[in-house]
Amino acid sequence: MRSVRQICGLLTALALIASTAAPARAVEETDVSPAEESAAMGAAYYVEAPSDSEDPEVITSATEPEETVPAETGAAETEPAETETETDRFGWTEVYTHEFPLYSQLDYPNTRYGNGTVATSGCSITSLAMVASYLTGHAYYPDELAGYFGGYGENNVQRFEYGAQQLQLPIHKADTILDVFAALKNGDVAVLLMNHMSIFTDTQHFIVLTGINEETGKIMVYDSYPPNYGKWDLKRGFVEGFEEKDLMLGYHGGWIFNVRGMPEVPFIYTEEKPDVEPRYPGVELTWEQQQLLAKLIWLEARGESKEGQQAVAEVVLNRLVSGKFGDTLEEVIYGEGQFRTTPFLDEAEAWQAQYEAIDDALEGPYILPMDVMYFATYPENDQVWGKIGGHIFCYG
Repeated sequence: MRSVRQICGLLTALALIASTAAPARAVEETDVSPAEESAAMGAAYYVEAPSDSEDPEVITSATEPEETVPAETGAAETEPAETETETDRFGWTEVYTHEFPLYSQLDYPNTRYGNGTVATSGCSITSLAMVASYLTGHAYYPDELAGYFGGYGENNVQRFEYGAQQLQLPIHKADTILDVFAALKNGDVAVLLMNHMSIFTDTQHFIVLTGINEETGKIMVYDSYPPNYGKWDLKRGFVEGFEEKDLMLGYHGGWIFNVRGMPEVPFIYTEEKPDVEPRYPGVELTWEQQQLLAKLIWLEARGESKEGQQAVAEVVLNRLVSGKFGDTLEEVIYGEGQFRTTPFLDEAEAWQAQYEAIDDALEGPYILPMDVMYFATYPENDQVWGKIGGHIFCYG
């Protein structure tokens, strides 16, 4: 691997050439991939790796406001590892010996996350995967954490904070960016949310601050969006580090992770579903039917808990297999008088929580008995099964 000095020398030459033609913050459109650009720079930030498997169930809905919308495809992640060297590039191996993995959100175009996918909306969860892997020494991956936490919260800030808490990481919200700088000098790491005024994005975008470069005194940044590594005004910073003023511009919030607050034996988060006998074995929903059902759940129960949304999905499936409400999912949902929200289905914006509710309803464990056919904010009849959130569920 090339030394930092070699990389910096090559980048200096490239920067001088580029600066004579490129206006401030301009990015030229080329046919060169981010991985090829990195190789040309002499800095292989990302290595090639297979992306997630092709899946017809690709969500293409609009991204949430706090995320970068990538327009290119990127490269892959590196494995987190441990090092035995006495001094690492950040200068604090005496305190911590794990290496930071560098993950690309673009490696997961078919993994649901929030209102989109990890590729379109996942800089927050990808940043969390980097930090969690570093702090624990356990390899957490963006698609894994997206599956765990993408269905929670109303936006990606809430999902990021919820995920960090569930992973039991020592996190706290920074009062100011000056707190972030002080924490980095103390050996901690941080995640920043940058807005459209920053040099990293035209919308909003999460980046990871991995520490201080002991040679330059600048702040090292890992970015989950590979095309940023090819931008003329960012290339040098990713190698040498960024000035504090570079990060103050467009700062929209920060979270500090206390490295010294990690226990000697870190908590490792896992989720395992109990094995249950599927009760809808003959039901196979097409992608279009999944979208339709997800929109109905969004309209009927998006403000309900995870269990409440799954229960709504189970009511629809119970009606379908009963044969009393129609022979297809479309007949069940569009049947006259069955659901009051059907006129608004075209306006619904289903996200990951609703698709997870469908998956859980199909696979179990189950919330409702199969003969529960009704739900409303009031009892539909005198055969009440029970209440979940704002809905009362009744037998058919």
